[in-house]
Amino acid sequence: MKLPEETSRSDSESAATPDWLRYIAEPRHAWPILLIFGVALYLVNLGGYPLYTKGEPREAVTVFDIVHGGGVILPQRAGVEIPSKPLLMHWLAALVSLVAGGVNEFSVRLPSAGLAIAGVIVCYFYVRRLFDDVTALIAALILATTFQYLQAATGARVDMTLTFFMEVAFFEFIFMAEGLTRRRMLLYVAIALAVLTKGPIGLILPGLVALIWIALEKRWSFLREMNLVRGALVVIVLAGGWYAAALIEGGLDFFRKQILTENLLRFAGGGDFHEGHIHPFYYMELALFAGFLPWTIVLPIVGLQAARAPVAVDSRLKYIVVWFTAVLIFYNLPQSKRGVYLLCLYPAFATLVAIYIRQSIMRPAPARAVANWIARLSGFAMLLLGSAALVALAMLVAWPLEFADLLQAASIRALSFPRILIATVGNHWVLAVAMPLAVVVLGVRLIVTRPLLERTVPAIAATMVFITVAVNVVVVPAIANTLSLKDFTEDAMKVVDDSPVGYLGALNYDVAFYSRRTIPIVSQKDPEIPQYLIAWRTLFDALPASKRNRFEIVMVSNPTSLDGTDEMLLLRRRAGSATPPPKPSDDYIQAGISKTNSLGESLQLPSPAAAARPPMRLAG
Repeated sequence: MKLPEETSRSDSESAATPDWLRYIAEPRHAWPILLIFGVALYLVNLGGYPLYTKGEPREAVTVFDIVHGGGVILPQRAGVEIPSKPLLMHWLAALVSLVAGGVNEFSVRLPSAGLAIAGVIVCYFYVRRLFDDVTALIAALILATTFQYLQAATGARVDMTLTFFMEVAFFEFIFMAEGLTRRRMLLYVAIALAVLTKGPIGLILPGLVALIWIALEKRWSFLREMNLVRGALVVIVLAGGWYAAALIEGGLDFFRKQILTENLLRFAGGGDFHEGHIHPFYYMELALFAGFLPWTIVLPIVGLQAARAPVAVDSRLKYIVVWFTAVLIFYNLPQSKRGVYLLCLYPAFATLVAIYIRQSIMRPAPARAVANWIARLSGFAMLLLGSAALVALAMLVAWPLEFADLLQAASIRALSFPRILIATVGNHWVLAVAMPLAVVVLGVRLIVTRPLLERTVPAIAATMVFITVAVNVVVVPAIANTLSLKDFTEDAMKVVDDSPVGYLGALNYDVAFYSRRTIPIVSQKDPEIPQYLIAWRTLFDALPASKRNRFEIVMVSNPTSLDGTDEMLLLRRRAGSATPPPKPSDDYIQAGISKTNSLGESLQLPSPAAAARPPMRLAG
């Protein structure tokens, strides 16, 4: 049985779809459009700001170790700990780094960005074969512009790599089952590469979805057509081979970290599991609605169409529903929950939403009123968002002190952030003005023209492109340059020079990446303490006074949180002195050389041409 969407090729339903939409949905036009969207969304300014979150430098230090001879099978992360995930993303980033001539922010983020673009285009080509061109284009645009996909696409994390290969595996199975391809091994290669990205989950979820669908469709005979033995050998050789080699090299430490902690204990929880991300059972549904924004706003249309004009459920649509539902339920079970875990169901969710949007375009009556309201609300939201951004830009330039006060009221208390933001805006003022202005124009157009869903969907997608470009060029670099430990680390390493240095109590991944050296973790109980220590201020302040007095504070970093907290310290061991350490000065010292007025006292903001990094504070 075919879906109504598939029969849209008939004359009557084709006439119900605008000619321009059918024209751009054709493959010869659609994939270049999606490629342009992907470049704008994920590649613009990808390497233009430093690493500043915990996750990115954690993966980047592994890439650095691979490139610089730390091993390929199981490199020690930052030279001191076993990686918590398999290494496919890191191998890809290492290859990019070798081609680019070094490990940097761009090279470690490029695998995620490149595979995000590939994932959008792959989604289009699979969905158009399963359903139709228009549904495929809408699904790809939705997938490309959801908040969660955007976030994962520009970060040096393993999630987008996992999502791409799992997407291929999910789609390949239904292609095989529906006779749309004679390929058999691509499914198993994709599964093996997913396992090499994040572990057994890359096999468990595609296998679970396939078994549920086979059971519902009573297609057990298809198992004989899947070449399961050859496929199992592919997975065992590609993925199992690395696990065997890593187990030989890493021994029990590898088994405890990657097999027990990252898989069994993360799923089952228990007294031995001490990782974060513990959330209640309903957390994943809330995370999905938030991560699927801005397209969450069109879900009422999907609900009304499903209730009043339900789509005939054939085997293909049933598979998409099983894919979405099984993954969502599965990730509700573990104690450890993160919204990004759901990323592999986003292609299915985007496809489901696209099917009903396509139906609503062809037969608008069941959800006409809601679609009209959504078009108007979207227009007003775009107008408000773009206007607010333009007003904020005007305030930033004309009334910087008042703007800084507003940030303080919003709990953004990192004192250098307003100065860095205005410098970043000054360097990119054309984009900073043009992007929100384009959003305003789109919003006005939606408000004043006839509210048609076929106009609302591309307007929302285009708005997300404009907003994302502005955020990636202006906002994120300002935040990153405020919070990153790059400058602190480089200046601290100049002070340390060739002297012994260690982390006090815990590894810091930012310092590990930007120091370009292996620094051991030490404890106050160690008999030999290096001359210099790098420590979080909170950890140092929690020490007894007698132990704090053994060190003097040489340098204080910028805050690593926008609320102005979480500083890193460079400590120097005192030579037999028991006197209390000097109180860190509140004066800022440019590049560790010349003093300036305290930013906290004057809040004097530099001109847009000023340097966009906060100066380092040296103590005493």
